[in-house]
Amino acid sequence: MTHNISARRGAKIAVFPALVLLILVAAFDNQWTRHWRDGRSAEGGNAMHSWIAGPVRGLSALAWRATKEAGEPARVFFGMMAEPVITVVLTFLLLMVVCRGVAARRGRWTLFLGSWFVTGLAAAVALIAGSAIAGTGIANGVTDGTGNTQFGRGDTYYTLIAMGLAFGLFAGWLVGFVAVLVYGSTELSEPMSTTQEYEAPSYADYTSSAMSSAAPSFGASSSEDYSFTPTSPYSSGPPVPTSGSGGYGGYESEPTSTTTELTPPHESDPYGGARPY
Repeated sequence: MTHNISARRGAKIAVFPALVLLILVAAFDNQWTRHWRDGRSAEGGNAMHSWIAGPVRGLSALAWRATKEAGEPARVFFGMMAEPVITVVLTFLLLMVVCRGVAARRGRWTLFLGSWFVTGLAAAVALIAGSAIAGTGIANGVTDGTGNTQFGRGDTYYTLIAMGLAFGLFAGWLVGFVAVLVYGSTELSEPMSTTQEYEAPSYADYTSSAMSSAAPSFGASSSEDYSFTPTSPYSSGPPVPTSGSGGYGGYESEPTSTTTELTPPHESDPYGGARPY
């Protein structure tokens, strides 16, 4: 029988990848690395054809700032701050759901692929929620001429989902790798509830055999008759058979016997009844 990861072990597995994701977003997508990221992911110039241009643009989807810009509405600032927070929290919750469906043994690949996918899913949902909080276009290509997010159009959601999945493509493998490491380190401490068949001790066979040999056999064949019919050398008739086919059935009827009184034969007396003494 296959056992899945317990809830306690799933929480341990989910919390460490979530912390690693939080560190990654805090270190890579902050406002102090914005200049470096813009130089490596520029749409024009030689940086566009660089190998790291795509990963840098994907990982920059959750860019955040610790301070507000001049004249920036508060809702825009809170919307940008909400995106990384929602991503980390939602990744943790989805990882717990994934762990509940992973086998307690030999489930590394399932956990790795599931963690990779839910990271992108959480980022996509966070981008949609953050844009809804901000009310203005946080991501490029999802606003109209006035800068307001066009939530009435379907391509707006497709763009935000694509950006979230791109973030999960380049960050999800790290989340899955950490989840597998924690999975392997907690494998020995997982309580396994297995049902084992009861094995009787060695002396039980001796006891059962001794009791079976001492107990009378009620299933004896009809040829084994343990009944006893008393006979007498002075009995004139044949022995009376007892009723019952076997076992103790001979005690059902009481045996009967006919006793005949024997009289010694008369001999001729040559003395006429007188005895010479």
